[in-house]
Amino acid sequence: MSAPWAARGGSGLQAGSTRLRLQLIPAALQFVARPSLVRPPADTVTLRNRARGAPTHEAEVSMPKTLKVWFLILAAMLSLMAQPSIAAEGIEGRLASVDWLQRNLARSDVLVLDASPSRQYKQQHIPGAVNADMFLFGPQDVPLPEIERRLRSWGISEGLQIVIVDQGGTYMATRLFWDLLHHGLPAESLLILDGGMAKWRSVGGAVTAEPTPQRMGTVRIATLNHDVRVKLPEFLAATADPRGNVMLEALDPSYYYGGAAFFNRGGHVPHATLMPSDDFYNADKTFKSPQEIRRMLDHLGVKPEQQIHTYCGGGGAAAVPFFALKFMLGYPRVKLFQESQLGWLQDERELPVWTYGAPYLMRDTPWLKAWNHPMLRAFGLSRVSIVDVRPADVFKQGHVP
Repeated sequence: MSAPWAARGGSGLQAGSTRLRLQLIPAALQFVARPSLVRPPADTVTLRNRARGAPTHEAEVSMPKTLKVWFLILAAMLSLMAQPSIAAEGIEGRLASVDWLQRNLARSDVLVLDASPSRQYKQQHIPGAVNADMFLFGPQDVPLPEIERRLRSWGISEGLQIVIVDQGGTYMATRLFWDLLHHGLPAESLLILDGGMAKWRSVGGAVTAEPTPQRMGTVRIATLNHDVRVKLPEFLAATADPRGNVMLEALDPSYYYGGAAFFNRGGHVPHATLMPSDDFYNADKTFKSPQEIRRMLDHLGVKPEQQIHTYCGGGGAAAVPFFALKFMLGYPRVKLFQESQLGWLQDERELPVWTYGAPYLMRDTPWLKAWNHPMLRAFGLSRVSIVDVRPADVFKQGHVP
C-alpha cells in the first residue's frame, strides 16, 4: 500500500513513541559516560579562585558550563521518556476494550468516530466522538476528492489513533474500518471498540447528547488499497473454483435460501458458504474469541490458505467476517466484495443464484426413476426412501410410488 500514511511505518503510535525513546537512551548514556564531560577540572585552584571572584580564563570554565548543558539535555530526555504513551494493553487484533478507551479517551492523539446512524448519535454518544455515518458510503464508488473531504470533516489527520464505535454487535464499525482501510489509512491507525456503545454503557462509560465541535483534519487520499477489495470479474471467476476460493455470505439464512430477498431474486451466489454476521458476536455485543470463530470456520471447511471473498446484500454485513478473519485470526487472503449481491444481480448476463446449500445432495428425475425402480426394490437393491413434504390433501391427489 502506497499512501502518505505508509511513511509512518512501525505499528502505531505506541510503537513509534517507544522506538523514539529507545533511540534516545543510548545517546543520553553516551553523553553522560564521556570522561571529558563528567570528570572534574584538573586545576582545582582555578575553581577556588573562581569561587572567590578571582579572574579566570574562559577555557578554564568551559568544562562546567558544557557539563551543565548536557545535564539539562539529559533531564529533558528523561522527561520525554516519562511521558505516557498509548499502551497496547487492552488492544488485540485491532479491537480495543472499553477499559482501554476510558484510559485514553482524553488524549489529543485519539479520535473517536461513531459510525452509528445520525439519529442514534444525536441521542447519545461518547464525549468527543465525531459522527461518521457509514451510510454516507454505499455499494457504489465515491470519487476520491469527495471521500477526502468527508474524512477531513471528521477530523482525520495523519498520526491519530482512530477508534471506531457503533451500537455494538452490528456491521457499521467494521464497514467504516474497511472503508478507511480501502482508502489508504494503515491498519495500525485503526481500532474498533469491542462491544460498541452497548458495552461502553454497561461499564458506566460517560455519554452525552452534546454535538462535538467540528475540527477539520488534513488527511490526504493518494491511492486505494486494492488488496482488500474484490471486484465482480475476479469474484465471478472464484465461483468456478470452490476448492481454492470461499465465497462467504454474511446474510441471514432466510436470504441465503431464498425465503427473503433484498432485490428481484432470492438466493445466494453459487457455491457460497453461509456464515451470518450475527454469529460473530456474543450476547453482550462483543466479538467471540478468535478460537471460537476458528472452530466455526473449521466446521464450515474454510481454510486459511484459501482465497476468501466476503459478501452480503450491499457490502455492509460482509465487513464483519472480513474484519474477524483478517485482523482477529490473521488469515492472509481475505477480500470484501463491495457491490455484493446487488452488483451480482444487476449484471446484464443474469448471473445465477442458488436457493440450496448443498448441491451435491440434489438428485434429478432420471436418477430418482432409476433407483426407485420396482425391480431394484423387489430384490432389495434400492435403499432410497422418498419423503413427500407436501400437504396431505395434495399428497392424496397423487405422489411418487
